[in-house]
Amino acid sequence: MDNKRVFMVMGVVALFLVSMIISQYYNALNKAELVKKRKAEYGGLQFSGKVTGYKVYRYMNKNYYKICVKLDSSGIKPLYIYDEDDAITIKRGIATFSAGFLNHTLGPADSVAVNVGNSGKIIFHYAANVLDERTLGFDPMGLAEGDLRTCN
Repeated sequence: MDNKRVFMVMGVVALFLVSMIISQYYNALNKAELVKKRKAEYGGLQFSGKVTGYKVYRYMNKNYYKICVKLDSSGIKPLYIYDEDDAITIKRGIATFSAGFLNHTLGPADSVAVNVGNSGKIIFHYAANVLDERTLGFDPMGLAEGDLRTCN
């Protein structure tokens, strides 16, 4: 009887481990597909600029904010992406996207550098030379599609 219990527990543990491995594998595939999609949509996009405006909105019971960035360079092509993975618009030299959670200590960002030198990073510059570096991506973070039109 004890042998049956030991084998049953071992079987359950083995099934659990196999399901975890399969789950991790599919998560890695989905992430790789998202990276490939993002690279195709805006992988070569590079810009920097000063934040000219922002709007606070609620998402998941926290304050997030959308920023309007006046681009330093005028050579950036217009861009509009709004889907479940990304939300950004660039029009007439102004980029609009979600900057994420609003840290009340730092306040909104003063300026932004996106993928400069193909770094794959977004760097938010705050007062007192504080930097926040994130992986390149424009997650909507609860941003409504209409919010992308308010800066332009």
